[in-house]
Amino acid sequence: MKKWSLVLLVTLCTVFSAHGQTKKQDIIKLLEITGTKSQFTQMIDLMLADMQSTTPATAEFWAKFKAGLKADSFIEMLIPIYDKHLSHDDIKKIIQFYESPVGKKLVSVTPQLTQDSYSVGEKWGQKLAADIIKELEKQGY
Repeated sequence: MKKWSLVLLVTLCTVFSAHGQTKKQDIIKLLEITGTKSQFTQMIDLMLADMQSTTPATAEFWAKFKAGLKADSFIEMLIPIYDKHLSHDDIKKIIQFYESPVGKKLVSVTPQLTQDSYSVGEKWGQKLAADIIKELEKQGY
């Protein structure tokens, strides 16, 4: 009887231990297959290009600044967010989608979608700012 109790205890500990690790591992897998790390790098490059054009600093400063922006540390910060809002079953189903042909296609075109969306957003923001300035000038500001 003691032997079976010990086996059951070890099995339960393993299952519960693996359960927590497995969800985290699946979140990491989801972030990898969705290209989150490469998207982060792309967004950093776009953001830094904008910042460099408006903020006077040396090339050495920007190189050090960029070197400090680690995608892996960003990914680690995302894990608890995914854990909070998605069940393990949700994560598994989302992984299944991203491993499907259409999911893989979405991942492959996401960098271009991001780039194009950023460009559109930048133009939209510039037009909006110009419209606001015109309206303020009409009001005497």
